[in-house]
Amino acid sequence: MSDNRGLAVVTGGARGIGEAIVDELVAAGYRVAVVDVNAKALAKTAEREAFRAGLVIPVELSITDRTAVERELGALAASHGAIQALVNNAGMTLPATFLDQTDEDWNRIIAVNLTGTFIMAQVAARQMVEQRSGVIVNISSVSAHGVRTGPAAYAAAKAGVEGLSRLMAVQLGPFGVRVNTVVVGTTATPWLLSRKSDEELETMRSTTLTGSIGEPADIAKTVAFLCSPSAKHITGQMVSVSGGQWMP
Repeated sequence: MSDNRGLAVVTGGARGIGEAIVDELVAAGYRVAVVDVNAKALAKTAEREAFRAGLVIPVELSITDRTAVERELGALAASHGAIQALVNNAGMTLPATFLDQTDEDWNRIIAVNLTGTFIMAQVAARQMVEQRSGVIVNISSVSAHGVRTGPAAYAAAKAGVEGLSRLMAVQLGPFGVRVNTVVVGTTATPWLLSRKSDEELETMRSTTLTGSIGEPADIAKTVAFLCSPSAKHITGQMVSVSGGQWMP
C-alpha cells in the first residue's frame, strides 16, 4: 500500500463502479468515506476487511440534501482531516424515451446526477480551497454524447456534469484544486449483467472499437490515477473509458 494520502470521498461507493473505485483508492493509500443512499448495500461495506482496518468509512447520505451533505462532510473533516479527493460517482436513471419522459422522472434524474454532483463538489471544494489542494473527479457517460439511447434527463444531466467540471477546473485551479471527468461507456456491473441477455450484451460489445465491454476496474484504475500525484499536471480534461464508444 502507498503512503497515506489522506481522506477521499466516493459517492455511490457501496456498489458496482463505486465499489471498485473505493478498492483502488484504498490500495493507493487513501482512507475512503463510502457515501451511499442505499443502507442495505452500505451495510456490506462494514463487513469488509478494509472497514475493520479503519480504511473505509460508511456514510449513509442523500447527496441531494445540502444540509445533510454539509453536516456529514464537516464531520468527516473534523474526524479525519480535510477531504483530499472527491469522486462524484453516484447516479441513477429510469427507462424512458424522450417522448415518454415525465416531469417527475426528469426532476429526479437531474437531482441525483447533476444537482447532487454540484452540491457534493461545492461543499468539498470549500475545504480544498482552504487547504489549497485537492482533486475532484466527476463521472459522466457516453450517453451525454448521443452514443446510446436512454432517458433525455440522464443525457442532459451528464452533459451538465461535463460543463460543470470544466467550469470548476477553471475557477478552482488557482487554489490548487484539480477537476477532471471520466466518461464511462458500457460497463459490466452486476446491475447490467443481471438485466441484459447474452444477445443484448453481444450487441453492446459490437458498439465498441475493442469488441469488449468494460469492467468496473477499468474505470476505477483511471480514477485512481487522476487522484494520484502522477496526475498533478492534469486538470479540466475528459477521459473516455469506453472502449472507443466515444472519443473526445
